[in-house]
Amino acid sequence: MEPVEKKSYWNAAGMAGVIFGFIVFLVATIGSYATIHSEPTGTFFSGTIVASVIGCLIGAFGGVLAVKLYINEYGPELKIGTGAVIGLVTGIFITLVYQVFSMIWPVIDSSYIENLQSAMIANIEMMDALPAATRDEMIDAMYADMQNYYSAGTIIQNLFFGVLTYGLLNLLSGLLAAKFMGKPPQEEAI
Repeated sequence: MEPVEKKSYWNAAGMAGVIFGFIVFLVATIGSYATIHSEPTGTFFSGTIVASVIGCLIGAFGGVLAVKLYINEYGPELKIGTGAVIGLVTGIFITLVYQVFSMIWPVIDSSYIENLQSAMIANIEMMDALPAATRDEMIDAMYADMQNYYSAGTIIQNLFFGVLTYGLLNLLSGLLAAKFMGKPPQEEAI
């Protein structure tokens, strides 16, 4: 009896995760700089929010790329559940890569956090539709979040929500990619 080849999805998931993690970081950073360099509007839709939504949509395709890379390496025979696992692992890699770059960038641009905080606070101050007490609470919460940017609690919280978001999105995209790009493995006759 021949040994069964163990097909590893780590390379495909890691490669797709690094690519999409970097892309999501770039989109988020561009959105943050758009917020920093724009006039406050008093709306919830800032460059940061729009970039976050676009980043999530782009990041959701990491599972598709990972499944495609897996199929290119091992052939089209792929269980749907394996596609889902590949997508989930890709989402975890996306989160890790994004978090690492997000922690490094403020070291490169030392005024980034302060400028982003100032721009976001100026935008909140322009929100006349909100009661003053609500605006003050939002500003205090944002100030506290930005002051604790490098704290273990903030990093763990960002990792948790990133894995939850990108993990689930890529689990679904990996599952769908396996369904439409792969084919079920042939059952061996006994």
